[in-house]
Parts: sequence; structure tokens; C-alpha cells
Amino acid sequence: MKFLWSRLEKRWFFFALVLAVIISGLQFFPLKTIPPEDSPYTRWLGIDSFSFAPIAFFILLPLLASIPASTLLKDDYQSGLLSKFKLNEPLNRVLRQYVSIAFITGFIVTAIPLLINLCSWFMVLPNIRPDNLLNKNILVININTMFVALYYSHPLLHALLSIIFASFWGGLFAIFGVVTSLWIKNRFLAMCSSLILQIVLLLLNAFIKLPNLVSYAPADFLHETAPTANVSLLVTGIVTLLLILYCLVMFQIDKKRLVSL
Repeated sequence: MKFLWSRLEKRWFFFALVLAVIISGLQFFPLKTIPPEDSPYTRWLGIDSFSFAPIAFFILLPLLASIPASTLLKDDYQSGLLSKFKLNEPLNRVLRQYVSIAFITGFIVTAIPLLINLCSWFMVLPNIRPDNLLNKNILVININTMFVALYYSHPLLHALLSIIFASFWGGLFAIFGVVTSLWIKNRFLAMCSSLILQIVLLLLNAFIKLPNLVSYAPADFLHETAPTANVSLLVTGIVTLLLILYCLVMFQIDKKRLVSL
């Protein structure tokens, strides 16, 4: 694992991290007059339904999470370095290390910008619990937000859970890139594979609609409050499980392909 961490191109990791922080920071520009009833819980990136920055961040999230390590396995496979790793450790363990590095870097690249954004709003606005009447303009209701009661009773916990869930998906997107990369010749397309998945789901969601207009696109349900769609805990859970299942199946397929190396 230590050697694979040394193989990770730190410049790409920091590039993705800085880019994600910059995109999330665009939410502050221009900073218009803030109503007195607002708080960090009604303005931070995950809850903001009115700015361009959160939409851009969550659409580009798959690419940002995939930049650091999603093509590391492909690069080592093509260079022959993976064959040398197999001489020292079982292939299954080696592949798990590639997947683990991708997940961790994808999680970090997602979590840190969101945490910085939330903490930054605490330096601008007072820590006031949101009120469903005073803050009705943000429209946090059952059809576009999961666990609404938790949002109004414990908004910080709700925000942190939202960050953890989005970061988990950041890790999943990175793993998707890893297990798919061996089947894509072009390195850039391999890196963008999870972003392509995101775009495909957004297009499908626009033409193939579920009852009550519930979205199955991560760009919608990864927000604390979905900006332009409805969300469902059941649908979100199913989509999450399907992506996990895809990654597990592709992991086994990749392992069978690499055994013959």
C-alpha cells in the first residue's frame, strides 16, 4: 500500500482538491445582501438551490473525484508494473489496494471542499437553527430533501451526514473509474468515465421520468436539498446499491482478466 501511495501523482491529487475548493468558493462571488434570518444551514453549498456554483460542483463531482487515482491501475497495467506487483502479493490484495486508494482520494477531494464551504459560512453568518416558516424561501420539504425533520431539529448533523454521503459517492465514482478504466483505451476517457455516467443519468432522468418526478441522478440527490428535482430515500438507496454492485462485479471481471498477465 505504501508503494502505491508513492505511485500516486500528488500534483493531480492537489489539483483536483484545489479545483474543487475553487468551484465551491465561487458561491461567495458576488456575495449579495443576506437576509437576517439566514444561517450557514440555509446558505452553504449543499443547500443552495439558486447559485451556479453548487450545480457545477455536483455535476463535476465524478470527474473531480476521479482525477487523482482512477487511472492508476490502467497506467500500471500498460507499463507492466502491475506484473511486478503480482510477484510479491496476491492479485486480489493488489487490486483492493488500487480500489482503496481511489476511494480514499475521491472521498477526500469531495469532503474537504464541502467542509471548507460550510465552515466558511459560519464565519459569515450566525449559528441560527433554520425555521420552516422564516426560511420557507429555500423550500426544504419532504419531496426534495431526505430526513427533513432532522434538518430542522439538528441542522449541523444533517449537513454533516449530507457531506459524508456525497463524499462516499465521490469515492464510488473514483472506484467506478478504476474498474472501468481497463476496458477503455483512451486514458482521458477512462478518467472521465464516471462523469459520462453522470451525464447519461441526467439525460435519462430528463426523458425517462419516475413517478412524482423523483430523480435517480446523483447530481440531484447528492445535494442536501435537490435544486430542481424531487428525491426519494428508496430510489437513492437503489441507485447507490446498483453502483456498488457494478463496481463489485467489474472488480471480479478485472481480476479474471489480469490473472493471465
